[in-house]
Amino acid sequence: MPLFNYSKPGPGVSKNAPPKKRIVLFFEILGRKFFPLIRCNLLFLIPVILVGIMIFFIGMTGVNLYIACLPFVLLAPFLGGLTYITRNYAREEHAFILSDFLDTAKSNWKQLLIHGAITYLFVVAMNIAIKFYAFQAASQPVFYILFGLCLIASAVFLFMQYYITLMIITFELNLRAIYRNALILAFAGFKQNILVTLVLILFFAFLFLLNSLHIIAMLVAILLCVILLFSFLSFLINFAVYPVVERYLIQPYYTNVQQGDESGETETNLEAEPERRESEYIYENGRLIKKSLFEQEKLFDDTDQQK
Repeated sequence: MPLFNYSKPGPGVSKNAPPKKRIVLFFEILGRKFFPLIRCNLLFLIPVILVGIMIFFIGMTGVNLYIACLPFVLLAPFLGGLTYITRNYAREEHAFILSDFLDTAKSNWKQLLIHGAITYLFVVAMNIAIKFYAFQAASQPVFYILFGLCLIASAVFLFMQYYITLMIITFELNLRAIYRNALILAFAGFKQNILVTLVLILFFAFLFLLNSLHIIAMLVAILLCVILLFSFLSFLINFAVYPVVERYLIQPYYTNVQQGDESGETETNLEAEPERRESEYIYENGRLIKKSLFEQEKLFDDTDQQK
């Protein structure tokens, strides 16, 4: 039973009330969505368990560990589904847990799988490179330079991960544009990225501490992982970085549209600038899609209504 009844009518919020601090808003949303987040986590746990079983049986064949862990790539579409739900929660919007989870995974599976494969290859390459350069640096200090560069590249790629899946399920862009934007946001949102990383480190340190204590504490850690780990981390990341995406990608779009309307640009101007025309988007239902596609979908909807 929920501890608080959020459906009970209250005095409401004044239009002139100052905006709440982000940390306060985070815990308010977390309190309201605590049980939906548990359901999201249990839903995401299903493909996690299946992938874990696949890795176990592949590993039993004696293949290389890197090969055995390849099924991790299959989690990428389901991570997209989880990201969609937690992104909506971070924006204080509704989401249907099962249908939105599956629909998002289905509609974005190709880009998410490719991104999952790229991420896996990068992690494997960095793991091998860092171990090799660390070993070589013991006898040849010049390898510390390459070792440091690998660490920096890994940190930047980690920051990019906070945005890539979010952008895949939010924008109708190709992967090249998504990766380019993620690289920019890795630096533009540096403060948020560092904060999220520190919280993640503290969270996993807390779980590690529980595992090293009494058996009861270990059971508590396992229970937390089962009921909340994935959805909580996804909500934390999306709550922290979505304002960065909104500031640098969504708001500039609306600003350009408004400026274009005020300048009285005509269709002729758009025809003369094909690159600009291709970049025209409209933000609808939490997704930035090409304006032409949106108009086509609206046309079909109007036709169906007339029938």
